[in-house]
Amino acid sequence: MRFSVVPEKNRSTFSMEPSTSNEKPLRVYKNLPVWVVEDHNDVLQHIYHAIASRHLPFSGMTMLHFDSHPDLQIATDMDADVVFNKAQLLSELSIENWIMPALYAGHMDHVIWVKPPWADQLPEGTRHVSVGKHKETGKLRVSWPDVYFLSDILYAPLDKLQNAKSVTIDTVTMETNILEASSFPNVAKSDIKSDLVSRSNDGYLPDTKRSKLDTEDGRECERNVELNKEKDSGNWCLQHTTIGQSPNDKETENKGDLDISARAGVPESTNEKSESTTECRADGDHLESMSKAADVKGHLEVISKLMGSSKPFILDVDLDFFSTKNPFKDVYTKEQLHLLEDLYSFTPPVDDTADALDHCQQKRAAQLHELESALKACWDGTEPLCAIDDKKLTKVKNLVSSLQDTPPPDDTLDAELIHMAGLTCDDTGELPHHVSTQEEIDSLIGAMKVLLSRLPKPSIVTISRSSHDDYCPPNQVESIQSKVLQMLESVYGSINVHKDYETPQQ
Repeated sequence: MRFSVVPEKNRSTFSMEPSTSNEKPLRVYKNLPVWVVEDHNDVLQHIYHAIASRHLPFSGMTMLHFDSHPDLQIATDMDADVVFNKAQLLSELSIENWIMPALYAGHMDHVIWVKPPWADQLPEGTRHVSVGKHKETGKLRVSWPDVYFLSDILYAPLDKLQNAKSVTIDTVTMETNILEASSFPNVAKSDIKSDLVSRSNDGYLPDTKRSKLDTEDGRECERNVELNKEKDSGNWCLQHTTIGQSPNDKETENKGDLDISARAGVPESTNEKSESTTECRADGDHLESMSKAADVKGHLEVISKLMGSSKPFILDVDLDFFSTKNPFKDVYTKEQLHLLEDLYSFTPPVDDTADALDHCQQKRAAQLHELESALKACWDGTEPLCAIDDKKLTKVKNLVSSLQDTPPPDDTLDAELIHMAGLTCDDTGELPHHVSTQEEIDSLIGAMKVLLSRLPKPSIVTISRSSHDDYCPPNQVESIQSKVLQMLESVYGSINVHKDYETPQQ
């Protein structure tokens, strides 16, 4: 899980109702709108505005999501019914949990997460899962028993969900010949760090033991390392899917850094809402040569099938896709992070039976409740209200003492922030961290250009800077944004860029 490390800014609210007639054709923007925000969850209000104005359909959309993070978390205590109160929903969302509510609302039913090779929070492949309201708690939950959800108590079996929405989530890795997954040894492979059923009581099951995931209509999709098309329905699973360079292709060469100095005519005023057509022109051949992604054609077929040929889709880009920091590395010392990892260590279920999953969730909930209570008490100098063993309490006291004696620079901590940081250090894997070189950034932008130029045009583009909370390095974000805008214009022609964020100088 990742969290914003800066206070949330005020968000505008609006009302939106579905069209009374399914026969009304969608409106089409004259020029492709590109909304640029700071916090990623703020893109949702612009997506909802486009739905309300009938530029996007009310339901059934696909999102092509380029990001170093899945953003598929759920606020643990969020009532599912909040999803249908737009003003309240937008006020409660954060950067890590804004997609699932849109899936539950039915606006989207398919998310394709395209990740850089240094990210591994979810296993590669296709998953058919359900998002719904827990029958007992009323909270929003998902039926995917991956450690990504289990460790934050977000899993629930389908039979405990009501108003469940069937959704498809694909995870695909984009590689270039200077950015390959094999170059990141700390990133676990999807056949190792995967669904809970890949684990046994003693650790990970052998690779030859494959798991099965329930699909929404009762069929099962078998995990495999190859493309497995089911003859009867067209359902398929995809494992180890990458967008990268063919070993035999040497056509593309690095011609040096991209010279993209124009700011694409972006309005300079704060929270600018008016449309502004960009005027700069990208050197398309140069961008494409920088991609070094000669095997894109083969993976284009994969992405095209994932997206479908006629469904409207949203192109969503987080600029930390190109260069990523784990901001907690700058906030906490190594010793403090080790203490957090030890305290928040997650024990996976022994198998994939309903009893094992339920026991895992109950045990994890008790663990997190104990830690949250102990942190608050130790921070305030009182005794914990709930029972916690002496050994664990000593570790919590040591952590709090260390943080109070040597507080992080320029950061105001409290027990809640420490607890949230602990949830990112639960030994299911660190947050992605790879500050890219300029050459690596350019190669990813070029690879994205090659891919997008061979896909249908999106209905809307949303971009998140993610720089105020340091997920995208602040010293790189302006350059990356400028180059991405130029790349988009080279693919789609005239675009209308809207800045909806405050710059650091303002």
